[in-house]
Amino acid sequence: MHTLARFISNTLHPIVLPVVTYWAVLFLGFENLEGRYLYLFIAFLICTVAPSAVVIALMKSGKVSDYDISDRKNRTIPLIIGIAVYVLGFFVLKALGAPLIASSFMICYAVNTLVIMFITFVWKISVHVTSLCGPIAALYVTFGTPMLLLLLLVPPLMWSRIVLKAHTPMQTIAGAALGFFFTLIELRLLLGQPMF
Repeated sequence: MHTLARFISNTLHPIVLPVVTYWAVLFLGFENLEGRYLYLFIAFLICTVAPSAVVIALMKSGKVSDYDISDRKNRTIPLIIGIAVYVLGFFVLKALGAPLIASSFMICYAVNTLVIMFITFVWKISVHVTSLCGPIAALYVTFGTPMLLLLLLVPPLMWSRIVLKAHTPMQTIAGAALGFFFTLIELRLLLGQPMF
């Protein structure tokens, strides 16, 4: 059970899902979009390379003990850096003429990370589950109702985080709600779409 839980947790990891989401939006959501490889590369740098580099640097300096930053008290610095990097990503994508959904998703990451940071001061909400449900909301906004089937991935991830003793059930539920509903509301507002 522990091995399966670790596999699920590593596969549906916060540094993996954003790039997959950006690929789907840029390559499947638009026909022959110019600059899509560049936009995807920017998303990869911002959402995967930068967070990984920050955590590795913090681990080498002894400020965090593991890649998932299990101790919530050590999450403030990487979360602040994450917010700054996501805002930078927004401006870079906007300056390069990326589709509005691409730059808007960066704002969602920045805002959601800010909310997570404040929650983390007092409680350890699941970043893993938040980082799965946010992209699902983005794919739902882009491609419609069939994308809601991806919510079937949420219970296995919640289970894995609980089995690994990384979170309580309530922390995973809160992460799911924050990731999906905050991202959905933010994207609807940013894209000028009706809320329902």
